[in-house]
Amino acid sequence: MGIVGGLFLGTVVFLINFDHGTVNALIAALKQATYTFFAGGFMLRLTENVAVSIDGYYKAIITACIVSTIVAVTLTFIVHSLRGTPEPFHSTIPTMVFSPWGFLWWAIRKKRRQLKTVGD
Repeated sequence: MGIVGGLFLGTVVFLINFDHGTVNALIAALKQATYTFFAGGFMLRLTENVAVSIDGYYKAIITACIVSTIVAVTLTFIVHSLRGTPEPFHSTIPTMVFSPWGFLWWAIRKKRRQLKTVGD
């Protein structure tokens, strides 16, 4: 998932920054792809931990999704605010758009597994 996410978001960030030249767009894309690859596992584990630590199915899923999205968007913006990304805010938009859906799916998956294990 890290490779797929990194390639996808890296490509989107490349296209967002392409107007500033190929080199600048490539720097931004590589930062995004590397960040997504390495931080993705941490973010999914955070989603899992929040989802299983809260009682109540919907409350756990919504909280896990919101917390993980806020952390992911904040970290992505920080990474892109470091030197080399011409459009740091615009480069963060793909994370704002796509990560909540991924975290929602992951939280539902984890919470269902927890409930199935408890029910067995």
